[in-house]
Amino acid sequence: MMETKSEVKDRFARFDREFLRQIGMFQKPRRFRTQVSDEELLEDLERYRDFALKLGCQDAKIIPASMVNVDERLRLKCRISVCHHYNNCINCPPYSPTAEEMARIIPKYRYALVIKRDVEPKEDFIDPKKEEDIARHYRKNMEIVGLIEAQAFSDGYYFAMGFAGGSCQHALCMMQPCNVLQGKRCRFVLKSRPAMEAVGIDVIDLATKLGWEVYPVRARPIPPEQFPCATTFGIVFVH
Repeated sequence: MMETKSEVKDRFARFDREFLRQIGMFQKPRRFRTQVSDEELLEDLERYRDFALKLGCQDAKIIPASMVNVDERLRLKCRISVCHHYNNCINCPPYSPTAEEMARIIPKYRYALVIKRDVEPKEDFIDPKKEEDIARHYRKNMEIVGLIEAQAFSDGYYFAMGFAGGSCQHALCMMQPCNVLQGKRCRFVLKSRPAMEAVGIDVIDLATKLGWEVYPVRARPIPPEQFPCATTFGIVFVH
């Protein structure tokens, strides 16, 4: 039986608006600006880093956008061997922005905030018993990325752009057919995001540069206890 929109929408807990305001988010909008000094931009990025930690990230780092490497082989991995989201989700290949597009767009940004969340329990990724085990972690990652992007937009950074991890078809729609590809309105407008890998961003390269451990957690039949950790990542480009 196909789930209704409300059943999908309410499956996972979301951050309460009052909580967001309590931690200092979405207090007062700023006017849009085209020129912002590095000093002011970095000060705001420190705020966003603090918000990310309060939202549940184990780490978050401010980086120059030039640190992000784009590689078309990431999108090739979606096709070989073919991922079940390929050609089935508007935010996945072949519909997501291409590596060539991202290679032109990223240099237009000065900085980005990269977030890291540890998956607990790690077995949810390494040896999931049901789809929800993985989806709830991807969804929280996507929610945090969306909130940081929204905060930056509220602060006047109108080109702020976030990318999460995992497919929104899995994380948000729980494998229902993508509405957009059927000519309908997205069920999660302003919440769904392409995965970094779906647009060619080399997540492994970036995480390694930042000193974070990453393991091929679905490398079966390696026993789950052999994996030190499982993690999700996201990125928000700002100005």
